[in-house]
Amino acid sequence: MRDLRVSTNHLLNNMMKGVGNQLSQLNELSQDIATGKRVRKPSEDPVAASRGLALRALKSGLEQHKMNVADGRDWLLATETSLMNLNDLFEQANVLVLDAANQTRSDKDKESFVQELDRIIEEAIAVLNTKHDDRYIFSGLATTTQPFVLENGEIVYYGADDTDGRKEIEVEPGMTMQININGKLAFMTDLEEAGNRSVLRTLLDIREHVAESYLSPTFHDDLAEDIDAIAIVQDHILNHVTGVGAKVRNLQRVSAKLTQNEVEIESLLSKTLDADIAKAVVELQLQKTVYMAILYSTSDIMKTSLLDYLR
Repeated sequence: MRDLRVSTNHLLNNMMKGVGNQLSQLNELSQDIATGKRVRKPSEDPVAASRGLALRALKSGLEQHKMNVADGRDWLLATETSLMNLNDLFEQANVLVLDAANQTRSDKDKESFVQELDRIIEEAIAVLNTKHDDRYIFSGLATTTQPFVLENGEIVYYGADDTDGRKEIEVEPGMTMQININGKLAFMTDLEEAGNRSVLRTLLDIREHVAESYLSPTFHDDLAEDIDAIAIVQDHILNHVTGVGAKVRNLQRVSAKLTQNEVEIESLLSKTLDADIAKAVVELQLQKTVYMAILYSTSDIMKTSLLDYLR
């Protein structure tokens, strides 16, 4: 009888351990379903946890690149708009020069032309002092410094010079893109085809020439040179517009690629760490059935053990 009791107690202990293990499995499955995660701490699956960390690091870097691309695209679009506005101002200046060359115009008309050119110069400076996200887009790396100022009839540049004026962003690992146009290089550097005049110098010269007397022997020659210079300057500006547009399209392609990469990383993360909810629900029901069966069996053995003890 004693041997039977020992054997029964041993079986009972094993079954109680089974109940404990079954409860643990039920709890794990319940947690999987509640959190949607199969791996909630590294000890549950060290390999999967390590891979998950690596994938999250990749995702974090990708998100930063997406932010860089979005900011770069917006910066370039603001630059493109400013360049087109500047080009429009030169078109207005061209119309004024052609009109001023008409000798039938009065001195009063000429005063009006000069005032209009003053407005164009002021607007050109305002355009080139455009900000994106509270940063001057034509100031090189000195984005908090207003680049262009009209002082004593001259336009002065206060932004970063050509040696430290490149604003670059990383759009992919190891791949950078310059997104700014350095104002000093683009608008203050002499253009040989424009008579060795810069973009902004051309505007100042036009104003000076329009203000000349019709009796000046160089009046018409000066205006003719100004018209030629305006065409060169507009070509120069539109070349920059073309370059900016190409970069915008490039960033759009990069953005699409990054978005696709993000989808793929999310899928890998899910496969690595997430629980299969449908499968977990089925497994939970199965384990509950097993658990109840163990409980019933354990209960019967406990009754038998008690009767044996009473005998």
